[in-house]
Amino acid sequence: MEQSRTGGLQKKFFVALLIVGILPGVAALIATYLYSTDSLKHSIGNGFQEIARSTAIRIAAAVDTEIDRAARLALVPIHIRHSLEVANQRYAGKSEGQIRALLEAEQTAWSKARTAGAPLPLPDTTAYLREWAQEAGYYVGVVIADRHGAVMATSTPRTPYLNGDRDWWREAFEQRTAYVSSIRHDPALNDYLFEVSVPILDEGHTKPVGVVGLVIRRDVLMNTILPIRIGETGHGMLLDTEGTPLICPVLPPTAHLIHEALLTQLAQDRPLWLVAEDDAHGGRNSIVGAAPVRFAHQLSTASLDGEQWFAFIRQQPEETYAPIYSLLVTVGLIGFGLVIVLASLGFLVGRRIVSPILALRREADALRRNVAALPDSIPTHDGTARPASIDIRTGDEIEDLARTFEAMRSALEESLRTVKTQQEELIRREKLASVGQLLAALAHDLRNPLGVIRSSAQLVLEEQQAESVKQEVARYIIEEVDRLTHRINDFLRYARQKPPEPKPVLLRDLAEAALRQWNAQGSHESIALDTNFSDALGPVHVDPDQVKEALVNLLINAREAMPHGGRLMVATRAAEQGQVEIEIADTGCGIAPAHLEHIFEPFFTTKEYGTGLGLTNVKRLIQENGGFLEVQSQEGTGSRFLIRFASSPPSGRSGRTAEPENEAVGARPSTLA
Repeated sequence: MEQSRTGGLQKKFFVALLIVGILPGVAALIATYLYSTDSLKHSIGNGFQEIARSTAIRIAAAVDTEIDRAARLALVPIHIRHSLEVANQRYAGKSEGQIRALLEAEQTAWSKARTAGAPLPLPDTTAYLREWAQEAGYYVGVVIADRHGAVMATSTPRTPYLNGDRDWWREAFEQRTAYVSSIRHDPALNDYLFEVSVPILDEGHTKPVGVVGLVIRRDVLMNTILPIRIGETGHGMLLDTEGTPLICPVLPPTAHLIHEALLTQLAQDRPLWLVAEDDAHGGRNSIVGAAPVRFAHQLSTASLDGEQWFAFIRQQPEETYAPIYSLLVTVGLIGFGLVIVLASLGFLVGRRIVSPILALRREADALRRNVAALPDSIPTHDGTARPASIDIRTGDEIEDLARTFEAMRSALEESLRTVKTQQEELIRREKLASVGQLLAALAHDLRNPLGVIRSSAQLVLEEQQAESVKQEVARYIIEEVDRLTHRINDFLRYARQKPPEPKPVLLRDLAEAALRQWNAQGSHESIALDTNFSDALGPVHVDPDQVKEALVNLLINAREAMPHGGRLMVATRAAEQGQVEIEIADTGCGIAPAHLEHIFEPFFTTKEYGTGLGLTNVKRLIQENGGFLEVQSQEGTGSRFLIRFASSPPSGRSGRTAEPENEAVGARPSTLA
């Protein structure tokens, strides 16, 4: 009997009051957190979005300024346009082959001159370009190339002579529009650079005659991003649509990469803000802002390496959410204090409410002990005393509950007396019915064989009978005795149900053992046998003798269902949910639909000589060994029995596996002779 609990209801009442106090506080905290967080996110997000938008405008303005400067440089008449016209005149009247030979010779001469340290050609134009570049202070080189990409003038000797295959010349010259490269690292200068180029058009502004190219340090763009500081950790960045950080004041470009999920969210054609699960700086659930960089000038298709630039603003989430965390702690401490006070008061009030309920519980426990002692302690009508009921007077629903409980107790005791009397009578009648049914079936099965034995014995006693007749009669007597023995064994198996003794064994071994016993009984010469045993099945944990007996019974039924011959199939295979199954199917007469639902009932049979216990014993043996039996049959076509077992031994039992007794038997048809 379970030990009686003390104080449990009072503790639950205390906990209930505590929860009632906590729930509003928790709800208020959650509402405060959600509202404050949402408001803070929108406020900070809109701010980050605006900062990203203004940063994108400044970056675009810086690049547009360089395009404008290059375009103005292309208009300088003496040092640029006139010198370019002179340079292009040397191609006049020459074929493509002659022009290539000329350029190759000039490139060789250029390389030798640079190696020898000779001064650059066109000294006046070169001096003008250097002076023009020094005004800004962030140019690495200024190049003027002619209509075949050959250098006409440059501010730096590092410039290669032929540039016809370079993006900055080809894009500006062929598409007649401005070109801006992506930011790249120059190992020679150990600096990050980008290129800007514009075409130089003829007097009619219809045909390009050359290109102005600028090689610019990244500093011109850094100056638009470095001033952005938001708190201690907030800063701006410049990204492209490949996720490469082109400019980041915190980490070098090669130290991190914007992952694809965040990049997909950022790569929009409008300014936006969002909460990034990973901001590529170690921050989780960070608020970030982004805006596309839109240039005033139309750029060539290969500009920015075919990508798009974005301004990106982020801050460490710890700094962003610090105010809301502080608010949550303050509100939580206040709410916790109020809950403790409420729970203390509730504990005192709960004692007054719980005391009558505890008394009623003790009365219920007394009733439980009386019921547990039945049938000996059932109260009777002879005036025997029973335990006195507790007197609960609270003037409320609890007092009504106590009265109802007393009425229920009286009704329960009366019902128990009636049930006990009816139960004894029912058990007596069931025993008599079972014995009568068993005797009737036994008498029916014994009467006919005994009559045959008696008449056969009389024939043997007659002296005028021939010896061959006497031998035939003796065989009849033996067959009838065997039949009686079989019937008596069926009754004994039904009456004496031995518990199984499970062992690990393979289904294949059980099926082959059952077939050997069935084969030894004969009377199957016209039956073709097909076997299909899987070698990949694990053992089952069953009583081998009982399961084999069930299988032999099914095989005998299959033989009797095919008196004129047929086909019998026995197979083992894996089933669903880790189970294995064995199938026994025949092509006999089948089972009528009206009889199918009764075939497992004791003493039910459609045979003149049957006891009706065969399939009953089969089902009992399979179920007692943890198996499941399923039958499918169609009258005139045949029957199919499926038996399923778990393929692994139950927990706590021996884990040994059974070794197969015979060699593996493949799927093969055979005719028993």
